Amino acid sequence: MSRTNESRPERGAATRDRPASPGRRGRFPSPAVSATVARVELRRMVRRVRAQDVWLAMVALGALAILAVLPIAFDAASDWGATLASGDAAPAATVSLLVATGWVFVLAMGVVAGVGSYGEIDEPAGMLTIRPPKDVAGGLLLMNAVAYVPYVAVPFGVGFAGLAAGAGTPLPLAGGFAATAALLVSAMAIGYPAGLALKGAVRRSKWLSRLKPVLGAVVAVAYFWVMFAGHLPALIDALSPVLRGPPLAWLGDLALATTPGAGASTLGAAAALGLTVAAAPVGVLATVRAAEFAWFTDEQRDTDAESEPDEGSTAGPSGAASGTVTPTGSTRLGDALGLVCRRQGTVGVAATTLVRAYRAPLQLLFAAVPLLFALPMVEGALATGTVPSYAPWFAMLYGAWAAGVAAPLNLLGNQGAALPGLLTSRASGREVVHGTVLAVVAPAAPVAAVLSGAAARASGRSTPEAVGFAALALVVVAGGAVVAAAVGARFPRFDGVDVTADRTATPPSKAAFSLYSILAALGVSAAGVLTDELYGLVIHSLLAPRLPFGLSLSVAGLERVALGVAVALVAAVPAAYVLAVRRVSDYHIE
Repeated sequence: MSRTNESRPERGAATRDRPASPGRRGRFPSPAVSATVARVELRRMVRRVRAQDVWLAMVALGALAILAVLPIAFDAASDWGATLASGDAAPAATVSLLVATGWVFVLAMGVVAGVGSYGEIDEPAGMLTIRPPKDVAGGLLLMNAVAYVPYVAVPFGVGFAGLAAGAGTPLPLAGGFAATAALLVSAMAIGYPAGLALKGAVRRSKWLSRLKPVLGAVVAVAYFWVMFAGHLPALIDALSPVLRGPPLAWLGDLALATTPGAGASTLGAAAALGLTVAAAPVGVLATVRAAEFAWFTDEQRDTDAESEPDEGSTAGPSGAASGTVTPTGSTRLGDALGLVCRRQGTVGVAATTLVRAYRAPLQLLFAAVPLLFALPMVEGALATGTVPSYAPWFAMLYGAWAAGVAAPLNLLGNQGAALPGLLTSRASGREVVHGTVLAVVAPAAPVAAVLSGAAARASGRSTPEAVGFAALALVVVAGGAVVAAAVGARFPRFDGVDVTADRTATPPSKAAFSLYSILAALGVSAAGVLTDELYGLVIHSLLAPRLPFGLSLSVAGLERVALGVAVALVAAVPAAYVLAVRRVSDYHIE
């Protein structure tokens, strides 16, 4: 016993006197440790995707889209290879432009990864205590670079395989492989640390932290506008002087250096390789410094902003127990909501819902998906100066659908860990339903009314008709939110979906999504058939030929059906309200 006690100080002294391991000395990360971090993070990424049916569906759709495009790309590249082999170097400029465009794409994705969730550490206190920050930063850089290999290697591999097939020699594959590797290494070495530095700047700036949700929304809208509205060729054309000039043009020289007849510059290819070799260590050091800048700081918050909904109050998220809305949202927000409702519990729930939506905008991602289908309509309206006749109905339908999906369609599941506090607070089920509905109707109903009325006026309808569309949109959005609250209370969902690496969102359940989408479409379609003759004719022409069992339906019969649907849905609104209130009031956590 005494020997054991005496030996412990000796081992501790030996440990203190032992020199630091080589991995902890120097400026560069330990390759072995960084590789381990990258391997673990990649495994976790794959497991997250496999565990989420939403992401699996998106990956499957993306794979199908890529598989559909790859044969076309192979045929085009094969033609270019044959042209180059014949001595005509005209396709070389196009190949070089595509390679430079790929570099810009990887650069942008690196910035997004750094500033987003893939620039974060899970359990940073433990991770940064066990290993130096440089090892963790190096591992995350390597993980992000490897994660984008399929997005770069597959399309470029197919393309250069087509060049080789057209040229009749495998030599283009060598240049293509070198250019792909150089593209990925150099772009990620510049983009990822830039994203980390931007993350640190946002965290250290109170003003940027406050605007972070707005900036994220602007970036997301810009991305989808470019990708889904046909603006990508125009953007590439605008960037063409940069993409066709050095140093990006040197990547094209490297890609075509082994392709016969391409006339690629050997000096440019060597310059591309030299810059890549120089960018790799510089990018690693920049990643380490940018990671320290981003991780070792306390995020700035607005001192006037209130605490998180589940913090700073014993009353639960509604704030009803204290009789104020201070714990749930800003005083100004509470005062504004107090103008339209009297009960403090209702104000507290509404303020909490709005603050939570602003601070966690990823929750609204599911409500924004249908906007992708509206981009071609908006693009066509801007190009032709005309608005289609169905535009006001689309605005009304989307307004009602988005308002329901944003919060009421999962009013219990959205509470997360704050649900017990909500159920035990002074806020009644009536106040919870009122507050949740108010939180979405207050901002969404006026916007839907303005868009629907403006679209009606722009599509050639008279001013009184446009006013009627706006008024109907107000009613439809408010009624839809109440129905969504009942559907969401009946079919809640509590398990989240991994939207990013460290951020989850809790979308409505599939049953709630499906049922409410059907009800919203039926409601707006019934209103359209009853009030808009042109809309009724369009619906009749789409529906009549597709009726089963040889059934037939006249326009007058369609109007009678629409009237029955409208009456049923109008009667369902108060019933849905009662159901939602009772469901929330009687809900128990087992």
